[in-house]
Amino acid sequence: TVSVPDETLEEFLDLMKRRGVEAWVIGKFTDSGRGIVYYNGEIVFNIDLNFLHEGLPQKKLTSTYTPQSHPYPEFVDPENTTDHFIAMVKRLNTASFEFISTQYDHEVQGNSVIKPLQGKGKVNGNATVIRPVLSSKRGVVLSQGLYPSYSDIDTYWMAACSIDTAIRNAIAVGCDFDRLALLDNFCWCDSTNPYRLGQLKEAARACYDFAVAYKTPFISGKDSMFNDFKGYDENFNEVFISVPPTLLISSIGIVSDISYCQTLDFKQPGDYIYIVGITKNELGGSEYLAYMGEKLSGAKYIGDSIPKVDTTVNIQIYRVIEKAMREGLIASSMSVERGGIALALAKSAMGGLLGANIDLRTIPQENVDRNDTLLYSESQGRILVSIVPENKNVFEKLCRDIPFAMIGQVTDNSLITITGLNGNTIVTASVIDLHAAYKSTFSEF
Repeated sequence: TVSVPDETLEEFLDLMKRRGVEAWVIGKFTDSGRGIVYYNGEIVFNIDLNFLHEGLPQKKLTSTYTPQSHPYPEFVDPENTTDHFIAMVKRLNTASFEFISTQYDHEVQGNSVIKPLQGKGKVNGNATVIRPVLSSKRGVVLSQGLYPSYSDIDTYWMAACSIDTAIRNAIAVGCDFDRLALLDNFCWCDSTNPYRLGQLKEAARACYDFAVAYKTPFISGKDSMFNDFKGYDENFNEVFISVPPTLLISSIGIVSDISYCQTLDFKQPGDYIYIVGITKNELGGSEYLAYMGEKLSGAKYIGDSIPKVDTTVNIQIYRVIEKAMREGLIASSMSVERGGIALALAKSAMGGLLGANIDLRTIPQENVDRNDTLLYSESQGRILVSIVPENKNVFEKLCRDIPFAMIGQVTDNSLITITGLNGNTIVTASVIDLHAAYKSTFSEF
């Protein structure tokens, strides 16, 4: 149902006809304050609009909310993290889900620009691009952001990070920053529970705050409430289980010229590797803490240093990346999300089946004194890119007003070598072994 002004009605109906869409005028707005419906010339509905909208008494619910605090787990920063580095790429939330991607035909009408699997290594990307009209250079970018583990700490920042990630993923493949929109999908618990309702309100508040800050309107969405189970276990004890408060943010945008688009895979040895954005001590709710908790204590660690979103800095970063894409300066681009820089680096290397030398001492950071934090922090607003050497000066000049650093170089030896804060080598991982681990988790599906 749409509302069309009288002066453009004929133009609208003509457009619908040309598009093969049936359209009919079924009514007109009046100032009577009443809703009136006719059938066969007779009034079958005549009601005061104030009563229609306000006549039903409002349901009253009570909410309460306090962010959760989880003590930061105490464990030693591993001196050699190669085993952890490899283990992190095979976790359920980070491993290849190629078995799902390949069930779909990405060649329909030949309009795929960036597909779900990217590079020689066929690594799952964070965004896709299609070209709906083959006679046009414009493309449509699709991506998403999802962090249900952050709800263990604070649903406001969970929602904020999901929004930022959905936007950042789209920017990292070439989307126009000013042509982005969002969709929400809430999967929540019993809203009659004051705390669960409080969590929902905080997530919704973040949706408003960050959609306004980024000027990315919500154009659609859905919700699924009361995802709870009440029953009994095998010993007839009462059991009540709720899903984690979850918000999937999807992004859809336009790239004005698909030739601007870029994939995640490293392209050639010798290219310089840069990180754009600041890494902070933000491991709360991260994949790394969950992994270390399961490894050391049998249950995931949570922590409380949840990533925050700085829209002022991030908008500057996304504008710079957008401009660099337009000028053809970027050889590969990978949004840093779950798993931090370590996972972004691993996926870019596996995508290109190339190695990399990385120095953690060069990474722009705030108050980070551990190697594992630099590797696995999930701070928002960061993008990992590679640049051909001849573009170095132009790219660095473009980045002069944002946090960035060259942190390494692409190599042809199929090894990822990472130097830690003390100057020692902390990771020496074969890209072949890494790739095998990445593909192994769901290999039987």
